Amino acid sequence: MKLTFFGAAGEVTGSKHVLDDGQHKVLLDCGLEQGRDPTPHQEKLAFEAKTISAVIISHAHLDHVGLLPVLLKSGFTGTIYSTDATRDLAELILLDAAHLQEQDVYYAQKKKWPGYEKIQPLYTTEDIPVVMQQWKTLPYQFIQPGWNEILPNVKVKLYDAGHILGSAVSVIDMGRQLVAYSGDLGRNDAPILRDPDKITDTVPTLILESTYGTRLHHPVDSVTEMLINVIETTVQRGGKIIVPAFSLGRTQEFIYLLHRLTDQNRLPRIPIIVDSPLASRVTAVFAHHQRDYDTMVKQDFSRPGEDPLAFSNLRYTHTVEESKALNSQPGPMIIISASGMASGGRVMHHLANNLSDSRNTVLFTGYQATGTLGRSLVTDAKQVHLYGKTIPVRAQIAILNDLSAHADANELEHYAASVPGLRRVFLVHGEPDRATGLQERLKQAHPTWEVTVPSAGQGFEF
Repeated sequence: MKLTFFGAAGEVTGSKHVLDDGQHKVLLDCGLEQGRDPTPHQEKLAFEAKTISAVIISHAHLDHVGLLPVLLKSGFTGTIYSTDATRDLAELILLDAAHLQEQDVYYAQKKKWPGYEKIQPLYTTEDIPVVMQQWKTLPYQFIQPGWNEILPNVKVKLYDAGHILGSAVSVIDMGRQLVAYSGDLGRNDAPILRDPDKITDTVPTLILESTYGTRLHHPVDSVTEMLINVIETTVQRGGKIIVPAFSLGRTQEFIYLLHRLTDQNRLPRIPIIVDSPLASRVTAVFAHHQRDYDTMVKQDFSRPGEDPLAFSNLRYTHTVEESKALNSQPGPMIIISASGMASGGRVMHHLANNLSDSRNTVLFTGYQATGTLGRSLVTDAKQVHLYGKTIPVRAQIAILNDLSAHADANELEHYAASVPGLRRVFLVHGEPDRATGLQERLKQAHPTWEVTVPSAGQGFEF
């Protein structure tokens, strides 16, 4: 068995890992790198697409699915596998990514950026239906236990990862030994989602994410109090709370939390606007996959017909005009808008219009990758450059990473320790200090384990 890492090795985004048993090559995720370039239209695959037999997708975030159209355009003819929720969500994510690339290219050509003549989208909206035609779905183990054969002598099981709707930990049997891939691992007691399911198979090798490999999240109750304080303080100033949030996962979980706190009279009933057409479409997909919800949802919203993602002071915008109108509306209000790392999307306009006002707050609720505007703001930037203007940062910058959908160091270690027969761990999807910090932690706690932080392009045989 050979395992080679082509992305998210020494960095957080762009997950791509290949398992090769000499007969078949199985690609685990096919993600886009994010944060380095606002128009990443030249990203190439570091392996031959034609040699890949099948793809297993952990979840629908762009840094795990964003290069699938490139894979197909490069010659891949096999089948893509995931849960049904991941397939439905990935279609929306890919269509949106293609549309944004088309817009970026149009803007680059219109403004005649340097080298604009050579800038082309990685793919267009016309490429996405072809991807979906090659996509098949597999059940979670809690719904339908047992192996799913995807190739001759290649079988897969999908366990709920609890990260976003549809996310899965995959266990792959290629006839020699089992390998597990965590994708992105969620937290226990997260809103909406079930807790990560434990693997029941004897698995010697685990590919494990390490996004928060050196961090411990605060308990959910204390984080809730911090959130209430941020909102109430901004409301007292008459300001706006701008929340950069990914359209998939973070937006829905944040809405759920705001709904629950508002119903409990722990938050004032101020306007809450979700300014993201993609988030609106994603939220509709959530309604079709309620069997994947945690039982906690029924406890929090027990009245007949009650929707955890809809309430009286929540509004979704759809048009550009509705989005622009928010700039002239006074606070207090909460505006939730993509992207989560402030690396594009409508939230950029809200930041451009609100960062200079000291009454306002920008609330980050998740990881901010190197090279993004979000990273600059959380590392105390005094001014930023947006749309050709230098904008002073006078708004309060609030950081609640404890609301992250990623497991922290304790949760990652506990999950790995729960895997029967584990001997070998590869740490991916983390910045070098986070991954090496988790590496040392795992080695000390489990001295018999072989724990490795791979670099991009590095391969291992076992």
